[in-house]
Amino acid sequence: MAVGIGIVGLGWWGRALAEGTNAAAGVEVTAGFARSAEAREAFARDFDCKAPGSLEELLADPGVKGILVATPHSTHLEILEAAAAAGKAVLMEKPLALTTQAAKAMVTVATEAGIPLQVGHQRRRTAANRAIKKLIDAGDIGPIQMAEANQSIGGGLTHPDDAWRRDRSESPLGGMTSLGVHKVDTMHYLIGPMKRVAVFTKNEMERPEIDEATVIAIEFESGAVGTLVTSFVVPMISRISVYGMQATAFNDFDGTTLEVQKMNEGRVPVSLEPVDPVVDQLVEFGKVVREEMAPETGAAEGLAVVSVLEAMVESSETGQAVDVRY
Repeated sequence: MAVGIGIVGLGWWGRALAEGTNAAAGVEVTAGFARSAEAREAFARDFDCKAPGSLEELLADPGVKGILVATPHSTHLEILEAAAAAGKAVLMEKPLALTTQAAKAMVTVATEAGIPLQVGHQRRRTAANRAIKKLIDAGDIGPIQMAEANQSIGGGLTHPDDAWRRDRSESPLGGMTSLGVHKVDTMHYLIGPMKRVAVFTKNEMERPEIDEATVIAIEFESGAVGTLVTSFVVPMISRISVYGMQATAFNDFDGTTLEVQKMNEGRVPVSLEPVDPVVDQLVEFGKVVREEMAPETGAAEGLAVVSVLEAMVESSETGQAVDVRY
């Protein structure tokens, strides 16, 4: 029987999550809440669900077993506290918070309430990333020396003035907050924790509150080094490459293609089974709600990404390399 899910935050990504539930076995949207009555009513019509007039009303609904939160980051702790008091499982959009202090407070709330907390770092679930992880674990890549990643998308200068992506307090380093953190989690998944970061950012255009492009140089605890690039103003890019002493793996086109190049050989395409990472994440959340499993990207994974993001922001402000404080 499908688990009833409430969605909090009914913007484009909240709606994308709702669409994902249509293909995700074991979950269904039963209610949606946003501050705008017009948004609530439109969502209810489109997804044939309830339109509670408040967060409290949504959380009091016995048919809502878990909630998906797709709201600005500054609201995450307050919503989690309310969900914890109601005993509801939570899938919180990434990043979990913007500071380690706030993220740790959220972890404490969830732990003390005994509710599951999943964080929406779903890009590690792409077919290519899963395949690269298997190659690494099998020893086929060899000792990892370097990694390169780029997560970018256009349209950053077209957001309305009141959008959270236009607010530096909600979206530091431009695309890094909503885009680049995907690759931070994926790098953690494939390579391990980051030890130190150094940030270079471009901020010159007509809307100076948005960083148009950001580059991060990374030193991993393993000794490997890497770069992560993100931008809000270039055509869409989603790729990551992992360079080992035996082979290099090239994930491109948002995790749908993979090539492997062994030493002294050319690139060879690898066959992949298609996967929708959003749907895969939602299927898992249904199992988390039913207590069949712990989330793959839970509180610890979410906190680790926030620790890196906080170090990135500090580096951009100081002009110095900054150690990551997990």
